[in-house]
Amino acid sequence: MEMEIWNVWATNRISGAIGGLSTIIAIWVAARFASVASEQSEENKTVAGKILLTLFGGSVILWGVQNTLFAMGNWSVTANAFKTMKENGLEVSNGAMRFAETYGAEPSLLNQPVSIVFFVTAFLIILYPIWFKK
Repeated sequence: MEMEIWNVWATNRISGAIGGLSTIIAIWVAARFASVASEQSEENKTVAGKILLTLFGGSVILWGVQNTLFAMGNWSVTANAFKTMKENGLEVSNGAMRFAETYGAEPSLLNQPVSIVFFVTAFLIILYPIWFKK
């Protein structure tokens, strides 16, 4: 039973990796859009365009946060599965129990403060060229 849980966890990490890569690419696209918009002449810049780019950048960041929380959920669910196995009297390895103790918390960006810094700085990188002159 434990090996099946490890296999499901490993398989679900693939979607987490794809989500992470797509988040990086989407942030790059949003930052590129912002950079191109900042290079336009002042008469071609409109408040509506700036708001649209800000909304796009914000949605990219929120989507990235969602992808991160989904990936973290895989770890949390797996840890809780090991805890449940142990509570039901099934044999669980020491490694699985250490995994359960380490990753059993609910998914939250507060568990990974570097993620918070990453998403905040990415959003500022997107916003800066849109709203501030060069």
